[in-house]
Amino acid sequence: MDLKSPEEVRLALYLVVPGLIAAYFRAQFLAGRTLKPADSILAYLAISLTYWAIIMVSGIPASVITTSSFWSVVAVLVGPALFGSLLGLNARFDLIRNLLRKAGLNPVHPMQTAWDWKFSRTTSRFVIVSMTNGENVGGLYGGSSFSSSEPSERDIFLEKQYKINEAGEWQELPGREILIRHSEIRYIEFFPMQAGA
Repeated sequence: MDLKSPEEVRLALYLVVPGLIAAYFRAQFLAGRTLKPADSILAYLAISLTYWAIIMVSGIPASVITTSSFWSVVAVLVGPALFGSLLGLNARFDLIRNLLRKAGLNPVHPMQTAWDWKFSRTTSRFVIVSMTNGENVGGLYGGSSFSSSEPSERDIFLEKQYKINEAGEWQELPGREILIRHSEIRYIEFFPMQAGA
């Protein structure tokens, strides 16, 4: 697109910026991959068009948005932020997806991997990480823990480390935290907090 006039720039802003803002706010609620730059513009355009369709159906006249600086800022910046947040909450809690499943449909999940899905939903849990060298590492995955959402680097940081004896009893190793690289992880087991307490 060759933007030669202020009207063309304004049109481009109306068509792309709301989608960009909505996608950014949606991403704050989800883990996982971000779009490649080549795919981004089309995604932003699709989100923007959906957003503008909702605005039109809501009965807000386009003339109000295009003639008032205040309403233009609200429509192009604030509205998409709220729209993106609602999209993110919907995806995070599977609101519309659950309704569609009850209706007998099975839509594609917005989370791209089980890793992203589990760690976006996990409350504080005890975990056992089975290592590629055959060892098992016990730990607490809590509010100060971290799991990477980068596809090529699925490492995990556990805020507390535990020793698990042969009887299955967990003993905290005071002051010990652990970072485990993705290449060392075979699988991870999750347990409710009371399991190791």
